[in-house]
Formats: sequence, structure tokens, C-alpha cells
Amino acid sequence: MSKFRNWLEEWFGIPSNNIDTGSSSIKNLSNSNKLKEYHVLRVQPTPNPNAFQFVINKPIISAGTKTFQNTEDAKGDTFAEALFQVYGVENIYIKENFITISKSETIGWHTIFDKIGEIIEEKSHYYDLLLEEREITTEKPKTILDKFHKEDFPNCSMEEKKLIVEAMLDQGIRPALSNDGGGVDLLEIEGNVIKLHYQGACGTCPSSTTGTLSYIETFLKDTLHSDLTVKAQ
Repeated sequence: MSKFRNWLEEWFGIPSNNIDTGSSSIKNLSNSNKLKEYHVLRVQPTPNPNAFQFVINKPIISAGTKTFQNTEDAKGDTFAEALFQVYGVENIYIKENFITISKSETIGWHTIFDKIGEIIEEKSHYYDLLLEEREITTEKPKTILDKFHKEDFPNCSMEEKKLIVEAMLDQGIRPALSNDGGGVDLLEIEGNVIKLHYQGACGTCPSSTTGTLSYIETFLKDTLHSDLTVKAQ
């Protein structure tokens, strides 16, 4: 019995003897007979039951994130287009060496794991040529925090406010969300209102609009300004 079958039985209560051992059977993605350049090290649950994180053996993109919320977003991206061809896939979030897949509630994970794993291992090389071209510099936000004083935030320019908020999210919020297969994108700042967009597993997670949002708001109030309000869109 493969580790993957054990994993399915543990998390979903699916007895291993009920899993078809034919061509559609669940495979141990990290132990395929043919060693591939990219392979799935592990698949792990997130707080969102409809989103799972596929951790890869090396970075797929060098920095930043990629989010595809539908097939329209994926047009022109060979990797994302292939994943959306799997019936039930609704959202794709890529960050460095992991991919979070969100699915429809009507589809069982055990029916699509094989297909998703195969696509990841066979098509992740699509981004190889983009690694050197894609450079997202985070030095500026980090530098601005060195000179930042909380009482100065209301008087900062809009560009400075965005850089400061981005840096704060990088420091105190994004690492934790990343561990759960998700992320957060800063959309805009209007007065004292900071508008965010959840990515990956966070996008449809029940706690994202309650506990997580409250935590982010409290964090930014404590570190930036007490009058701030955070809204998710």
C-alpha cells in the first residue's frame, strides 16, 4: 500500500481496498518509476477543505505569486490551462515551490489527485524560461520600514503607504498564510480603509472573512494606525 493511499485513508476515511488499482488509481506522486525534474514531495491539507497544497521539490517560480481564478485568467499560460482542464479545478495559486489547488465542492479529492499530480510533474518546466525574467524586488519595502515611525503613517504619500503595508504584510501575515497554502494581495488604500484580496486556499476558506481578517486588521492597527479598517474583496 502506497503512502498516498495511507494518506487518503487517514484524511478522508477512504478504505484503501475501495480504491481502484487500475489506470485511475491514486499513485504515490513522489515515488513515480520515472524520476522527473519536477516532482511532488507531499500534498497537505489547508484550513479550507476544498483547497490542498502540492509541495514541489524545487521552486516553480523564483519570486512573487501567480493566481488564476478561472479559465479566462489562465489563457496563454500552458501550465494553468492544463490544470483547469481537470474537471472540478476552480482556482490555482502558485508561490515559489508550492501550488494550491481549490476545487468544486461537488468533486472528491480522490478522483482528481492523480491528474493534478501528473500535470504538475510534466508541465512545471513551462516556467523555467521565465525564472530569470521574473524579478520582483522587495528591497524597497524593507528599506522603508527601517526609517518608518508609526506616528508618521497618516502623513505618508499613497505610494509610501502601499510600500509600508506591503512590507508589514510580508513580515507578519504572508508567511503564516503561505504555510496554509494561501496568500493576500493589497488592492488599494482609500483613506483609512485597506482593501485586500485573498489568494489560494484563503480565497474560499470560511475563516478568511472572519478570524483571519480580524487578525490582519488588528495587526495593521497595532503596527500602523489605530483608525485603519481592513476589508476583503
